[in-house]
Amino acid sequence: MAGSERCRRARATWEVSESEPEAEPEPEAEPEPRGPSAAPAGSPRAAAAVRPKRRRAAGEAEARRRERRRQKERETQEKREAAAAWRLLRPERCLRLLEVCVDPGFLENPGSDVWIEALSSLDCKHSFEPQAIPCSITWRRNMPSVPSAPDDCMVETEEEKEVLVLLEPADFLKRLYSLTQTFVDASSGSQPDLNQVLPLASLEGSSTKTYSLAVVGLDAYRCNQEQNRWQALSPGEQSPRSQPGPELFMTQLEILEAQVVLQLWGNIDVQLLDTWQEFGEHVSALTKAIARRPYKRQLEMQELSFCTAGVSGKGLRVEKDGTGLWQVWKRQIEQFNRVSPATAAAIAEAYPSPGLLVQAYERCSTEDERLQLLSNIPVKSDISGKDHRVGPDLSRRIYLFMVSTNPDLILDLTV
Repeated sequence: MAGSERCRRARATWEVSESEPEAEPEPEAEPEPRGPSAAPAGSPRAAAAVRPKRRRAAGEAEARRRERRRQKERETQEKREAAAAWRLLRPERCLRLLEVCVDPGFLENPGSDVWIEALSSLDCKHSFEPQAIPCSITWRRNMPSVPSAPDDCMVETEEEKEVLVLLEPADFLKRLYSLTQTFVDASSGSQPDLNQVLPLASLEGSSTKTYSLAVVGLDAYRCNQEQNRWQALSPGEQSPRSQPGPELFMTQLEILEAQVVLQLWGNIDVQLLDTWQEFGEHVSALTKAIARRPYKRQLEMQELSFCTAGVSGKGLRVEKDGTGLWQVWKRQIEQFNRVSPATAAAIAEAYPSPGLLVQAYERCSTEDERLQLLSNIPVKSDISGKDHRVGPDLSRRIYLFMVSTNPDLILDLTV
């Protein structure tokens, strides 16, 4: 009985009422693993922790690859555009981009057919358009822009700064005489009035232009006027109409002095030509020079512009890895007076670059040692078969050339 009573009490103590559900105990939060020994490397928990880092690293690597690809495409596009622009500036294509604008007043001159035929022989366009100055010639360049797309080519028109003005001999002499009169009336040191020769004050943008004058048949005109003056003279009297103007009495020296004033004060060049054929040749030469200007400007901007592409008389080809620089250094030594290729090769073999030669000069202790540094270098002659040495004279000239800071220094004492 006592045992059964104890069993009932134990059952009553642990029994739970059906109306009150038994509450499940909350699981304790597991601490986060810390350190490499917290979780095994191959466990799912470690793999889940590493996976986002791998995704981020893969995304960053892909972004870097895309950026490098875009950078390479941009560089390729820039090189392609630069190559296309350089092709447009080649001398054989420069004239095709230039247009000569001629004032219609030229057609009234009797020799216009001669020089226009010479202009038509050039590989460039020419048109007749009214100019700001009568009987003048201007140039403009129709430069196509480098297209970024096949159908995106545009032409940019650029006005050149050169202006060529044609003056009749009589008009030219009158203008020169008016200019010389300003010399007499002006005070000492004052600027001459160049508007007497070429009125430019009313022209827009005249300060950015370069003007030149051309006069055809000035000497022939002066001779004809002199003959007409003597033929008009009667034995006892002279007609008032035959009185020559004061400009016809200008001497050749006065004309040259007026030309010098135009050149120095106004940067105005004067071309005195005898025939219209010479005028056509002058226009053609000026047109070619203007057409090739962008090519020469671009060539001067390049590094080592004296190293032209290809092997020719103008220069030597230098590769990107420096191959050919020794030949350039040897060619520079040959520029000295009385230096044979064998002598230049001997010096270049002893000191393969200018920098090595300068370092050798710095190691010398005295000035005389520097002057004689190259004199004992042996030179093998293929012509005479006799070996000789560079000698003290060339050694001195090369040393002075390498170290002197005086641009007017004369290296060759025999000149």
